[in-house]
Amino acid sequence: MKRLMAGIFLAAGLGVASFFVAYQLWPGGKQTEAEPDIVTQWEQARQEEVAKPRFEGVINGIRLYDTNADPAVQRKDACSDVKPDEVERVTMSAVAGTPMEIIPTYLPPGAEEVDPMWRPIVCKGTLVYVERLWIVPGKGDFSIARHQGERATSIEASADRISAATVGGKPAVLVEPITPDGYGYSMAIVAEDFGTTVVVAFGLPIEETVKIAEGLK
Repeated sequence: MKRLMAGIFLAAGLGVASFFVAYQLWPGGKQTEAEPDIVTQWEQARQEEVAKPRFEGVINGIRLYDTNADPAVQRKDACSDVKPDEVERVTMSAVAGTPMEIIPTYLPPGAEEVDPMWRPIVCKGTLVYVERLWIVPGKGDFSIARHQGERATSIEASADRISAATVGGKPAVLVEPITPDGYGYSMAIVAEDFGTTVVVAFGLPIEETVKIAEGLK
């Protein structure tokens, strides 16, 4: 079950991207090859990123661990010790009015909501995971997820991209994109009473990612 939940987060947080090295989303949702010189710059930046040291540890009360970590060190929540057939997937209506409900007050211009990869998840009667997803034609996409349980999140980023912050008056961790314009991905991980809120953006600068996180109710 721990591997299942880790896979859900990895897919939702790190694998949702339409923003690949060789492609971008352009207006109308049409995928077009990026300019060769841009692709070369991205690939160089990616190679430099891979060679840098990673960070695993606690920042602002939020534990960060590698996306390929052993299940024993992955985030603990109400789904940690249940069997797959004990996991319940519910509709968004079941989330309404709960602390886990996702209500953004700021979205990047042109953002269009699409169906998320995963429906809300309940284990042992506890709402564990909620996600919403948007694309920004011509730029990229972003997801907002809320996780019940331990304040811990898997990441795949070099240590120099990670910093402590305050978002909406709450302790947070920021992960900057590989390049300032948003290549790679950026994250805002915010400590909550129930666990964490995680905003993951592809193709957006870190300033936009933070604005999305700050605008959440």
